[in-house]
Amino acid sequence: MNLPVLSPAFCAANGIIILSAEGRSAAFGMLDENDAVLITRIKKTFSDYKCEFNKLSKDEFNLKLSRLFSEDTSDKCENGIPDNRDSRKSIIDKVAGDAPVVNLLNSIFLEAISFKASDIHIESASGGTSIRYRIDGLLAGAASISHERASSVSARLKILANLNVLENRRPQDGHIDVITDQYSLDVRISIVPTIWGESIVLRLLNRSDLPLSLDSLGFSKAHTRYLQNISSIPCGLILVTGPTGSGKTTTLAAILKELNTRKVKIISIEDPVEYRITGITQIQVNEELGLTFDTLLRRIFRQDPDIIMIGEIRDVQTAELAVRAALTGHLVFATLHTNNAMEAVYRLQNMGIPSYMAATVLRLVIAQRLIRKQCPHCNVSGCTCCNQTGYKGRTVIAEFIPITPELSDLITAGQNMEKMRMYLKENNYTTLYEDAQEKIASGITTKAEVIRELGC
Repeated sequence: MNLPVLSPAFCAANGIIILSAEGRSAAFGMLDENDAVLITRIKKTFSDYKCEFNKLSKDEFNLKLSRLFSEDTSDKCENGIPDNRDSRKSIIDKVAGDAPVVNLLNSIFLEAISFKASDIHIESASGGTSIRYRIDGLLAGAASISHERASSVSARLKILANLNVLENRRPQDGHIDVITDQYSLDVRISIVPTIWGESIVLRLLNRSDLPLSLDSLGFSKAHTRYLQNISSIPCGLILVTGPTGSGKTTTLAAILKELNTRKVKIISIEDPVEYRITGITQIQVNEELGLTFDTLLRRIFRQDPDIIMIGEIRDVQTAELAVRAALTGHLVFATLHTNNAMEAVYRLQNMGIPSYMAATVLRLVIAQRLIRKQCPHCNVSGCTCCNQTGYKGRTVIAEFIPITPELSDLITAGQNMEKMRMYLKENNYTTLYEDAQEKIASGITTKAEVIRELGC
């Protein structure tokens, strides 16, 4: 007896998928478990089987459908239901009529969305090409495809991003839009040649995401209260520091959302614009057109802003302009790549900002990281909900350093890091590690996760 089969196109069009088939029993997952016509049709087609029907959420269905497309790129179906009825709107529009390579690429995006991945890595190696997703900050293996199919996926991405399809010897960057029923994604593409082919990284930015409220970011109660009172700071420079992927942009977007009123003009310069906030003038950096952070920052002084957000201080010119803006009565927010809050002071000094000037403009330095939260369903033992990792979602750990007059004097005097740390310890500042310990004690995360992120 042949096992039951449903084509990927039929599954997408009808909202049904095979969950399992063993012996004479078959389990089906359905978006609408009350679709009596479809249930009757399935039972009639697979009359040799005892059919069971289960309700699936849209996310669960999308994930299983994406895997089905990855495994089977044809629209034919033997020993099952042929796709001969009019298709209603599928999970990705018109997927049934697309070519196999398009179905494969669609399946990759669907699976990434289902996992809430931030990046997709398509990496060529000697034995084939691997597909991995960055989920909660860590890469997880998903599937392997042949070099031939990987080349087709690469060509398809280049076409969509208006890149040179024939060029595989030089790096290329671009972006495409991916639209599904629930998501509008801005996908940033980076392609570099390797000895085995190409390495492709797709950064997924969800335009549908709205900035979180300050009290939902995961900061401690004390830190959240400080952020909620940040509007009392009239001018100066506020820095949010941490490595790439530590949630700096999310924190700044939540702060700007809190400060966004009809009484102030807020301008942001970002690369890329991750959160779209109504009422804020957001400018996208475009280095190919000469629209760099420092060039744009010079221009926006004429736009009469009250609050300025700089996506990243990358160079001396941008640092000097940020300080100038803070000195001339603006409230300036910016990000900087440092390991902890106090290192931000020395980073500015290394960029050529005099100690006395840094002390004059700095109002607050925040250092933060993102750590994974224990899965609420299994408590780190691993389950299907967390993809057997034991963790689901992330939260923030942070240290806040308000620049007090005493600390400002230490900065002006050029005191070394050890003196700064002694001052912070004497005045009971909470460090990143101490904030993480509170998260462990509350059962939010684990000691192993904190060691993985902080190394201590």
